[in-house]
Amino acid sequence: MSNASLRSKLKGIYVLAVTPMTNGLALDLPSLRRNIDHFIVQGAHGIIVGGTYAEYPSMTRDERKELFAAAAEAVSGRIPLLCCTAASGTDEAIELTLAAKSAGADGIMVTPPYVSEVRPQDVLYHFQKLNEAANLPIFVYNSTSIGVHLSPEEITELSKLENVVGVKQGATDLHTLVRTMAYVGDRISVICGSDGIILGALAIGLPGCTSTNANFMAGEFVALYNEVQNGELELARKRFYRWQPIRDLARKYGQPAMVKVALDIVGLPSGPVRAPFRILGEEARAEIRHTLQQIGVVQ
Repeated sequence: MSNASLRSKLKGIYVLAVTPMTNGLALDLPSLRRNIDHFIVQGAHGIIVGGTYAEYPSMTRDERKELFAAAAEAVSGRIPLLCCTAASGTDEAIELTLAAKSAGADGIMVTPPYVSEVRPQDVLYHFQKLNEAANLPIFVYNSTSIGVHLSPEEITELSKLENVVGVKQGATDLHTLVRTMAYVGDRISVICGSDGIILGALAIGLPGCTSTNANFMAGEFVALYNEVQNGELELARKRFYRWQPIRDLARKYGQPAMVKVALDIVGLPSGPVRAPFRILGEEARAEIRHTLQQIGVVQ
């Protein structure tokens, strides 16, 4: 997919697909394929695999490459697929990027390198090397959780690279989202990285949002996006605030552990989490089930 084509499709709801595991903690690729089919049927506009909540830090390089290949086969060109090739070492990120390209990914999602004392010029160099190494669209992931957070000014510099087509802006401050849109929104797609502020982000003009909670409620997120696009803001507000108990549970139990329990409850079992995440117990499962019933995701 060309840079221009992917940029035009970086809008709507992009599901941050968690990685299904067997009880023995091996990759469960058949369940991944089933989940991807479900997301597409529910109307998701794109899929991202191998991200932070997909547990890539606990995977080997070979597992990540295997995940990319299985996801590309499952998506089969129906909607855009981005593979997270983030790594603190630039050479590793390039190796994973080339693997994603070979697998058939439409683009890659990449964080800055997350090593101590990394400087803005080092971050730029990291992305320059990626930009040169593979002719593949780059979706910059401005994460709030890796210790290196890009300012809107730094994102502006990255947006000048030929293959950078978008940014997943993880900032939850609407002022930062506004500045990012003002600086680069005419050149690249600025996607909201936190579904906790999806309504505000869409209202100020961001074209879409990534979501981990969409794994188990993709249809709900697509419905909210459509309501905003259709000007049905009162319906969108009611839907958004109805989800607050889910956002509270995500904070209480953490992702991806909470998400994997929810997937099991909605009929898309995706197995346990790997360490350092811990498997949730029956009390937590009961609370998650009750909350999903409370907001109308399950009966």
